[in-house]
Amino acid sequence: MSLRLAAATLLFLPLVAQAQSPTYIVTRLGNDTVAVERYTRSASKLEGDLVLRYPRVRTIHYVGDLAPNGTFKSLTATVRRASAAAGAPPVMQIVGNFGDTVAVIETTRAGQRDTTASGRRYYHGVASPFIGTEPAAYGIYEQLLAASKLGRDSVSYVLVAPGSDPSPSIILRRRGADSVAFQSTFFPGWVEVARVDSRGRILGVDATPTTIKTVAQSVPSLDVDALVKNWAAVEASRGGAMGQMSPPDTVRSSVGGANLSVAYSRPLKRGRVIFGNVVPLNQVWRTGANAATVFTTDKDLSFGSTVIPAGKYTLWTVPTANGAQLIFNSETGQWGTDYHADKDFARVNLTQTTANPPVDQFVIGVQPQGSGGVLSFAWDDRQWTAPFTVK
Repeated sequence: MSLRLAAATLLFLPLVAQAQSPTYIVTRLGNDTVAVERYTRSASKLEGDLVLRYPRVRTIHYVGDLAPNGTFKSLTATVRRASAAAGAPPVMQIVGNFGDTVAVIETTRAGQRDTTASGRRYYHGVASPFIGTEPAAYGIYEQLLAASKLGRDSVSYVLVAPGSDPSPSIILRRRGADSVAFQSTFFPGWVEVARVDSRGRILGVDATPTTIKTVAQSVPSLDVDALVKNWAAVEASRGGAMGQMSPPDTVRSSVGGANLSVAYSRPLKRGRVIFGNVVPLNQVWRTGANAATVFTTDKDLSFGSTVIPAGKYTLWTVPTANGAQLIFNSETGQWGTDYHADKDFARVNLTQTTANPPVDQFVIGVQPQGSGGVLSFAWDDRQWTAPFTVK
């Protein structure tokens, strides 16, 4: 270990002895603020508020009671909608009490006990509460860091949540004197890298390697309550919901006697560079967001010499510097991160042109052309097309 890293390790060792001033975290997706958080920590208590903007504005107030070594004895998380009337029961409340090998979880929804999400959860190791949000509650991350002291290269915590017995873990790995990786075993490759100061307080979190693609930054101060009111007013003006960050859509078309449909989700650019950044080159991309994109045809189609029989497929793409490949995969119903190459049915080359002006929101189209049609994809500065005929 280098002298600089050793010194940083020593500085991480002390737990917070008295209540710290509030930490404020702003989380953005591109240029869009999607969450804010405010929390304080002391030697015996962690308390915070996480405000999520999508798909509905909601606040999660969490209070954790801490053991002398900084681990969690209990955590209560209360979820409320910003638009709820005063005195209305919370949308959900989770109360977790953690022992050496067992946690007791009590979950209520709208004031009623949820029997499927309540009960005992058995585990081996040290428990961490998991409230199941994206982005995560970074106050909990910071407390895990404080409790771990990172005297070793990595420390693992079992994620305990309502529902089935816990199996995933979160692993803290030192990346350097001022950075720590939080790696989840729930999703392969899920790594969030936190920048920290000498006391282990989080200064920012880079989640761009994950599917949520967010970046968080601590700020000196923030009027969280005023922001909640502002977001709630915007939500009300939109009919009571902010909507999905990548809303679902379905394009349907009748082409040459064939009925075609594509069901997909539509991410927005949000000021970001897309290809080679948000969407890596030379890697399989889900061709949208959220669940895998589904393509359906009731007639056989020919893409050049490649015949796609009538049926249902998922669509995946491999973007390159000058074009892309379109993959028809026979597996359906999966999430957009669950790509299995052994289920590939066929691959088709796509022709790339420049989208001018750039396309802010990803769009898939099916247009008639001759005895068939053209399947098209456009986002940012790129448009891909694949002509086909109906057999």
